Amino acid sequence: MSQIDAALFSQADFRAAMGRTASGVTVVTTDGDAGRGGVTVSSLCSLSMEPPSVLFCLHKGSRILSTLMSNGVFAANILAHDQHRVADSFAGLIPELRDDRFAVADWDALHTGAPVLPGALCRFDCKIASVFEFGTHHIIAGEVVALESFETKPLVYSNRGYHKLEVA
Repeated sequence: MSQIDAALFSQADFRAAMGRTASGVTVVTTDGDAGRGGVTVSSLCSLSMEPPSVLFCLHKGSRILSTLMSNGVFAANILAHDQHRVADSFAGLIPELRDDRFAVADWDALHTGAPVLPGALCRFDCKIASVFEFGTHHIIAGEVVALESFETKPLVYSNRGYHKLEVA
């Protein structure tokens, strides 16, 4: 960013504007030889239909990054409206669950062995296809090898709080 562009807004302005947007809440999990791990993300999106793929972003300092890369697989669990405690656990916001964030719920597995959450809106089981670096983050693209989708309302995050969608 040039000095001219940087003068137009601050990091706080950017963070506040992005905080006003609404996004689904996703817990990304992994399991394999490098161990089990998970983190709450708000940046999951579809990438391609051929091959079916999704992407999400992780800060370079994320505690799960090396485990995720070593395992080479992940599950993207898009949370249902009643799963905010799962989101909080994997965001590190529940002190008694910080040592075992998976204790917040029971878990299953699909094809890769990455933990998937029963009751989630959608569960995408993926193998890592590509990783890109940009700024302070890694952009992780995953090829979907299995998925499940259910009829329920999504958990939405906006303005520093959880919300559920209501039919208009």
